[in-house]
Amino acid sequence: MSPIIPDEEMLHAYVDGRLDAEARRRVEAFLARDLNWAEKVAGWKRDAERLRAAATGWALMPPNPRLDPTGLRRAGRKRRQRRLATAAVLLLVAGLGGGAGWTARERMFAAAHPPMADAVSAYRVFATAGANAVEVSASGVEGMQAWLAQHLDRGGARLPDLTTYGVRLLGGRLLATDEGPAAMVFFEDEDGRRIAFFMRPGPPFATETIEERRDGGLLARYWHRNGYRFAVVAPADDARAAEIARVLRVGG
Repeated sequence: MSPIIPDEEMLHAYVDGRLDAEARRRVEAFLARDLNWAEKVAGWKRDAERLRAAATGWALMPPNPRLDPTGLRRAGRKRRQRRLATAAVLLLVAGLGGGAGWTARERMFAAAHPPMADAVSAYRVFATAGANAVEVSASGVEGMQAWLAQHLDRGGARLPDLTTYGVRLLGGRLLATDEGPAAMVFFEDEDGRRIAFFMRPGPPFATETIEERRDGGLLARYWHRNGYRFAVVAPADDARAAEIARVLRVGG
């Protein structure tokens, strides 16, 4: 089956759950190859979830075309584009040549590119994809380790046995980044809650310790070692994730 490059209408249909199983699998394969689009689609999913939450209790009200998720996402993109254009003009007027200008640009870049945003986006796209979350099912830790060594330079990281934390190794998925191939390995508990271990090549962070960043209901714990950036992404209320991140960092 040849890969497809879905248009925005198809991606919106994916977010809204309007694709059949085959089309959904092909879109997920595309998102696995392009993390930029995966991040955008994850944002659309967040928007849709917020709309559904806000619409609780509105089921008996007549439909309002202005509240259609696809239309709202388009309107939101237009508003963001206008805000970015306005911000760019203001920064140019202020003068970006001096130190204050550089500081402003750095802050804008940091806000637009938070650490390990690709890991969080990939989790949002694939953690809820059921069996389609992984493209390679686990045949034990050693088998998954061999798979990582086959596809990632220096093998990415060592995978310890995490069954003592109540999670089993589910499988993995390859992803593409500007710096090279990345991988996301999923662990799952008996209740179906998933913890993801994301790894990709990249420059060091400012510190060598494990850092944390919350994004909505998710918490990413990330660090750098041997030319790779690593992140453990899980629901923010999953207390096991902090210790699992420490164990994986030692193993990496």
